[in-house]
Amino acid sequence: MECYSFRLSNGLFSFSPNGLFAAICNQQRLAVYLVSDFRQIRVIQCSEIVEYIEWSTDSELLLSAYLKKGKLDVWSIVQPEWKCKISTGSLGLIAAQFAPSSRHVLTTANLHLRITIWSLTDQNVCHINLPKQANPGIDFSVAGLYMAVVERRMAQDCVAIYTCDTWAQVTLIGGEAIDIGGVKWSPDGTKIAIWDGSHPGKLGIYLISGSKLADLTDVFGIHSIEWSPTAQILAVAAVGCKVKLINHLSWNAISTLNHPDKIRDSTCIVYCEVEDKLKYQLRNERPFALPGGSSIGQLLMTFSVDARYLAVQDQQRPRVLWVWELPFFTLKSVLVHCSAIKCFKWSNTDPRLAIVCGTGNLYAWTPRGCAVTDLRSAGINIASLKADRAEWDISGEHLMISGKDTGSVCQVKFLLTESI
Repeated sequence: MECYSFRLSNGLFSFSPNGLFAAICNQQRLAVYLVSDFRQIRVIQCSEIVEYIEWSTDSELLLSAYLKKGKLDVWSIVQPEWKCKISTGSLGLIAAQFAPSSRHVLTTANLHLRITIWSLTDQNVCHINLPKQANPGIDFSVAGLYMAVVERRMAQDCVAIYTCDTWAQVTLIGGEAIDIGGVKWSPDGTKIAIWDGSHPGKLGIYLISGSKLADLTDVFGIHSIEWSPTAQILAVAAVGCKVKLINHLSWNAISTLNHPDKIRDSTCIVYCEVEDKLKYQLRNERPFALPGGSSIGQLLMTFSVDARYLAVQDQQRPRVLWVWELPFFTLKSVLVHCSAIKCFKWSNTDPRLAIVCGTGNLYAWTPRGCAVTDLRSAGINIASLKADRAEWDISGEHLMISGKDTGSVCQVKFLLTESI
């Protein structure tokens, strides 16, 4: 792989949504590069040490936030002379993000006292009081038309839906959940899932009007959900290392994916990393006992872009990654690593999975096999790289791997048609 190495602070790196640019931050220095040849096109000197960066949806603006100071700047890529400064004053700042319009910025005050919506075009400001901390507590519909916010009103949890043009409330859903754990729009933008984080948990599917489509009450302890890219399957992770797959027609469970401590299925391919050998070894013995770890933890999961595969990490076994093949609801592969998995991300174009484990290695999975690459010997001159984050660009041709203070952008050579 052809790689470009760089220094950064706190892992602050971001591809622009259009895939043309990459922003890299090192302390107060914010640099913008062209992804195609990694040529630097702009350097921005910020007034404070940057703690967070984000691109606008249209890739024309770049946000740099100084959370401890309660301030942020917005920079224009197409008009270098344009700049916007925002200060939240005594309320402080714990989060900042662009709205899908790219011309509004949302800031969340300390203790979640309120969300402030700042217009970058007419300088208007509006507020949403007492948002609740949830995961996520704010979510936008796919077309950017609506915003859902988990709020606490009259000592009860609720979800308010606002239009993103006037920021007026159009729907209020509440009164049923005791402790809302999060809210998430479906990929088609027509439905919204709201789940109760209490025990036992329950999950409701609603329309934008607030009408309820379905109510799932037989899942104990929901801690996260994921929609498939087609919006046809809703994966619900719950206590007991289980993932329930809910279909979009009847809203009933069509399968339950279990993650036991032993692999018994002979059709499942088990890959074990060989320490200091830069390769995986196939393990055919059954049952195959998986290495343990923490006694507590949640399931992290993500769908491939074609909705064919679901990758799951059980944080009780932080070194293990499960890959399920959804058309058959079968366990396709299990990957066992020498170190705990820090991040795993699917390509935005095809089912290629990048994995990092806090080392200088990049691990890759495709339906055809697995591979391990030592990034420090692939043209990277930073020997101290300890990768804990991976990010694909929108084209699937470039992959960013970074640690806390070092990183690299790699032009990925392997394709689905190649055996790796």
